[in-house]
Amino acid sequence: MINYYQYRYEENEHLYGPGVRLVVFCQGCSLHCPGCVNKHLWGFGEGKNIATEKIVELCFEVEGITLLGGEPLDQSEGILDIIKALKRNGKTVVLFTGYNLKELNSSSQRESWKLSDIVISGRYFEKKRSIFMQFRGSTNQRVYTHKGKYKVYKVKDGKSVALFRINENGVIEVGGFQDEELKELTEKILINI
Repeated sequence: MINYYQYRYEENEHLYGPGVRLVVFCQGCSLHCPGCVNKHLWGFGEGKNIATEKIVELCFEVEGITLLGGEPLDQSEGILDIIKALKRNGKTVVLFTGYNLKELNSSSQRESWKLSDIVISGRYFEKKRSIFMQFRGSTNQRVYTHKGKYKVYKVKDGKSVALFRINENGVIEVGGFQDEELKELTEKILINI
C-alpha cells in the first residue's frame, strides 16, 4: 500500500515514459527541492491510500506504471511491493526519484531502483532548469535504463512538452515543461476563467 495524490492514464513518452502508462503521483516528499512544481505533494499522509492489488488491476491494459511525486522512495516498502507485483505481470516501471543511487539507505529503496526499467534520478535544481530534456527538469538529473525492455532506450532531448487538462472539478491542471511565455499565457487564461 502507498499514499498517493492522484493517478491517471497518460500517453506521452517525453514526460512519462513509453506507451500508455498509469501515472501515479505519490504523496509525501522529504527532499523539498527549491522551485519544485509539486509542493502540494510534500506533506506525508495527506493523500489517499491504494493497495498493490488495485494498482496491478489498473495496469491490466497498459504498458506499465510511472511513479513520481512527491518522492516515491520515501515510501519504498510499498513502492517495492508494487514494482515486484507489476514485474511479475510483465509490466514496465518508470521511477522518478530525487535521490541518487549512493543516497539510497534501505534495501527497499535500492531494490526498487534496481527493478525499475527506467530511473530518472537527482534533485531538481532551479538554477539548472531546462525545458528541452526528456523526463528531466534540470541538467543535473540523469536517466538510467536497466536490463529488460528498455535496456537500449535512447533519451530524446531537444523538445519541450506541456500538457493542459481540465479536471473533474473544472480546474485547469498544467503539467510538463513550460517556457516563460507559455507560463504567462497560462496565468492570464486562469485569471480570466
